[in-house]
Parts: sequence; structure tokens; C-alpha cells
Amino acid sequence: MNLLDPFVSVNQLDPKHLALGAKLLEQVPNPFFGLITTGALSQRTVQRSLLLRPYPQFGGVSPINVNGSSSFYHSFQLKVEKRLSTGLSLLGAYTNAKLIDDASQQNGNFGPEGVRQNAYDRRGDRSVSVNDISQRLVISYVYELPFGRGRTFGGGWNRAVDVVLGGWQVNGITTFQTGLPLRISAPNTCNCFNSGLRPNINGSARLSGDVHDRLTRYFDTSVFSQPALYSFGNAPRTLADVRAPGAHNWDFSLFKNFQLSERVNVQFRTEAFNLFNRVQFGFPDMNFGNLGRGFGQITSQANSPRQMQFALKVLF
Repeated sequence: MNLLDPFVSVNQLDPKHLALGAKLLEQVPNPFFGLITTGALSQRTVQRSLLLRPYPQFGGVSPINVNGSSSFYHSFQLKVEKRLSTGLSLLGAYTNAKLIDDASQQNGNFGPEGVRQNAYDRRGDRSVSVNDISQRLVISYVYELPFGRGRTFGGGWNRAVDVVLGGWQVNGITTFQTGLPLRISAPNTCNCFNSGLRPNINGSARLSGDVHDRLTRYFDTSVFSQPALYSFGNAPRTLADVRAPGAHNWDFSLFKNFQLSERVNVQFRTEAFNLFNRVQFGFPDMNFGNLGRGFGQITSQANSPRQMQFALKVLF
């Protein structure tokens, strides 16, 4: 057992004892009776499984603030840039990547890492990371429209016309990215004091089609099953081929510049986040224990509705 593993139960029963099956639950004389006065170990008899743990005198043993994992990251990255010319500035960045690890944790609203069911088998937790984003494209741009005094078109406009039609600028950031991999859990029937259990899987759970048509069955729930008592599930820590819905977001702004004098410029700004008010759905229910009661269904939204703000800025 690697005691440097975070998020594992150090006091998990050695898997070799699982062959005892139901005998693990049999009551046997307690050698700690009279020495331990609280909890399960204070009784005259206890379950056999309690005494077969690495540290039977303790209820639970877990490392705190200890780092320990292995990860590999490979990617193809492409950057295209057009610096400001004729009023246009453009930057595009594309990444195709794969992150593999045996321990990781998602931050923010994404939730915790996938279930690590066997503290004695670190390699069994090796899978696509919960933080893996396989593809991401971000395009940002700034375009000063060529209309108005001193521009390509409308250079001879009078001040009144220029105030209305000149000095406009558009800006935006467009993001497309794939979703994060799913992490399926199951009711823990191992009876071995592990951190959790994953289900069995007998094929790919991937379903095709528009996400709006799959909200009540986002992935194929029929390929999962509950592991037998006193055993581990064979599903990986994360599903590489089944991911949460990805992001398709457009942030956009429109500026109007008023040149009041040679040194003073007033800028009116209109900014819209999630311009087209597109929904990015959240994770589906990934708990196999909710089969028939929500397992595989999406009931949440991961992004915010369209937000708009207006501002007035003076530059001098």
C-alpha cells in the first residue's frame, strides 16, 4: 500500500480477505475489549472484518495534506495571430490534448475526483484525468470599423454624421471546448472499508445525438451493473469516451468612441456575456445507485444566462 496516496482509506481491508465472503461479517471475540471503551471495538464481540484491517485498533486512518500521484500530459497546440492592421487584431488558439493520471481533483463547481475504490491497486485508478479537456478552441478579436473621420470610409463626414456613424469598435471572445469525462460511482457493497465503489461496465456508454434530446438519458445506463458483494467494480475511474456537455460560448462587446478633443476621448461600452444565451448543461447523475431515479439524467445548468452591462469610460 502506498501511504502517500491522497483520498484513499489507509485502513482498508486487504483484498485477499474478500475471499472470506460473508464470514467477514461474523461476530468473533474482540481482543480489544476493555482496552477500547467507545465505538464498535468496545464490545465483547466484533465483526471479523474489523480485526483483519491493517490497523484494527483504529476506526479509520487517512493521510491529510499529502501529495502523491502520477500524471502524463500530451498535446498539440496551434496559435494564429494577426496583429493590429487596418483596425483588425485577431488571436486564435487551438489545443488537442490528453491528460492521464491516477489521482486528481476538479475545482470550482465541477465536483470531486472519480471513485478510488482499492487502496492496494493504484494502477487500477489510472485513467483519463477528471480535468482532461480533449479539445479547446478560443478566438479573440478586436475590429475598429473603417467608418468615420480619419478612416477608410467617411473621412470627409461632418462632425454630426461622424458622431452617429463613426468610431465604432467590435470585440469578442469565442470559446469551443469538449466537456470533462464522467466518473460513475455505485453503492459500496465491498464491505472492505474502502473509500467507495465503481460499478461494472460491459461496453461503451456513449450515446450520440443532440444533448437536448438526451436530457433524460444522456448516456447508456444499461451497460452498468452492481458488483457482487465483497468485490470491486471493473469500470475505470473516469469514462474517456463519455463526457459532460461541452462549452460553446460567445462573449461580445460594442464600443463607440467620441473624440471630444485631441487629448480627451469618451467611450460608451456595451458588453454581452453568453451573447446567444446558449445553455451549457451540467453533469448528468453519475450515481448508479440512483438507477430508475435519475441515473444518467441531466437536471442542471453549468453556465449563466446572457448577461449584459453598459459603461461610460473617459480617456484623457
